[in-house]
Amino acid sequence: MSGSIRNISEDNHLFSLLCEGSKEAFDQIYNLYWKRLLVYVTNAIKDKEAAQDIVQEIFISLWLRRETIPHSGTLAGYLYTAARYKGISYIQANLKESKHADALIAYFSERQDSLNEDFAAKELQLIFDKGIENLPPKMREVFVLSRKENLSYKEISQKLNISDKTVKKQISNALKHFKLILNESYFVHILSILTIFTF
Repeated sequence: MSGSIRNISEDNHLFSLLCEGSKEAFDQIYNLYWKRLLVYVTNAIKDKEAAQDIVQEIFISLWLRRETIPHSGTLAGYLYTAARYKGISYIQANLKESKHADALIAYFSERQDSLNEDFAAKELQLIFDKGIENLPPKMREVFVLSRKENLSYKEISQKLNISDKTVKKQISNALKHFKLILNESYFVHILSILTIFTF
């Protein structure tokens, strides 16, 4: 049996014990996932103190709701989905600050973890993808290489035979485009839907 399969099996066993009210199982889950979730949320919202509060809220709620949590899917999927919604809710509350708009853009342009996503999260991803499609061709190419393929400005400039300055300008203009999207009523509406599902 592979390590990943074994870990999923062990996690699901802990999840089952937690749902039965086991404090020991909760402590093990906390120790296993606290740091991972903190890194995940911090990378998304760019605020470590706020991320610590969010992760703490997730574990408090996990313990308080331990006997009523629907035991479907994986433990990791449940925790990371909770972290995703908490992060989105935090960004929504701070949407007027450009650094949080950038965080949201980065959040959804990262490679997605293989977690269970509900309709609202998928809908938001579709809106973001549509925004990429609407970029001018050259800007879209630069943005995709940067945010989807994780190439550096230098790597992009070499690949496309353009200057670093041009790459930086194209990325900057693309981010401005997405900030405008963030102000569209439908996009904000989707964000408000997501808060309904907040853990």
